[in-house]
Amino acid sequence: MKRFPATLSLLGTIVLASATGASSATAANLLANPGFETGGGSYDGWFTFGVGVQLSLPGGDNIIRTGAAASKTFGGFVLCPGGQFNVGGFGQGFTPTAGRTYTLSGHSYIAAADPIPGTTTCTKNRMLAKIAFFDAAVGGNELSSNEVVIGDGNAITEQWNAFSVSALAPAAAVRVEALFLYLQPACDGGAVFVDDTSFDESATVVQPNVLANPSFGTGLTGWTTFGNVFPEAQVPVVRTPTGSAKLFSTFSPDAPSGLFQTTAGSENQLWELEVNALTSCRYNDPITGTNDNYVLARIVYKDASNAEIGTGETVILDNTAPLGTWTRHSVTAVAPAGTVTASAYILFFSPTLQGGAMWIDDVGFRNLGTVDVASAPVRAIELAQNVPNPFSATTRIDFTLAGAGKVDVSVYDLAGRRIANLYEGSLEAGPHAVSWNGRTSSGIAAATGIYQYVVTTPVGRQSRNMLLLP
Repeated sequence: MKRFPATLSLLGTIVLASATGASSATAANLLANPGFETGGGSYDGWFTFGVGVQLSLPGGDNIIRTGAAASKTFGGFVLCPGGQFNVGGFGQGFTPTAGRTYTLSGHSYIAAADPIPGTTTCTKNRMLAKIAFFDAAVGGNELSSNEVVIGDGNAITEQWNAFSVSALAPAAAVRVEALFLYLQPACDGGAVFVDDTSFDESATVVQPNVLANPSFGTGLTGWTTFGNVFPEAQVPVVRTPTGSAKLFSTFSPDAPSGLFQTTAGSENQLWELEVNALTSCRYNDPITGTNDNYVLARIVYKDASNAEIGTGETVILDNTAPLGTWTRHSVTAVAPAGTVTASAYILFFSPTLQGGAMWIDDVGFRNLGTVDVASAPVRAIELAQNVPNPFSATTRIDFTLAGAGKVDVSVYDLAGRRIANLYEGSLEAGPHAVSWNGRTSSGIAAATGIYQYVVTTPVGRQSRNMLLLP
């Protein structure tokens, strides 16, 4: 089966960010002793569990990003040789405010002298940064969570790598924990260092939504489904209580699984489809490695005869997706002449009929207003991959516009924050290029990691990922 690229036309423009979909301002750090500095180095303010939680100090490992100490975590080596699954780590707890977004960030490091072996994340050692919400039951039941792998066998060694993960507080949550978990499935070695952590709270902007049951709280009510689509209620694969939707292959050539909803639409309306997507090590069914399954978010426009007259789409999940992390994706598209309906589709494709599952939650479909195409004639963005990529000094970004108009080219981190503006102004139709030197708008060197460069025009946006090396 052919894999469809994101549509590069008036009808298909995309933006992608791994966040909760929230808009927020910088907030105060809630963590006590975020750099493990108290008393010259300690876990004061943190609770710890497991035997592999130690400190990195100048007289010991001396792997410290700033200050006089950092955290060091490794496996507990329970019942070795032979092994028993072991979890150790540390965290802090707080009382959350429902509907607010919480973000856990910091820096992690793996030394070349003590790396985590193997490159298969789900079956080897890994360290997670996790946000978890709990209810008022005795002992607390986990209501929802989000996590990101901050150390495994695929991590770049001998450098501090920035990480960030966000989650939305559900209504029934009475406790939220900022957690760092070292998972050791067997008796493998390897340690992960963490320093300069932050946990903050910010307001969440509630967006309009025309969809019925967008968060799958009542199963698949309101959605039309085909293929293998099922309601889900297991907490590790639910972004916000009490449900999500699970999709996997039909194991039949040229027959995707999917679901959709349809609403009234009209010419020149700009619609946005937003989806939160997940694939996970949980249940031993991730889309990773050589698994070529992929999932599209697609906007479809139809005329009065129910004929499809326009689309916009983007890939929301494939084998490059971070495991265990809810990521937000969106696609915008302008309705062509003759439009009477607009539909929001999620489509699961399996080119070689492999296993592997994914989940979606908190889907938004909204009319952003009518576009005056005559006064904003930028109708297409052809955005190339930056060159070189990865890069460590300067990289070039090439794009082509089909028409003249206002354009913004910016760089965003994976939490959706704009860190650099590369161009803002009017451009003529044709090819253009900008460069990025790996620095923020304030002139500070950006942390090593994945960033997104986004080209925005009056009718939408297009983005790609790039990797900044030290």
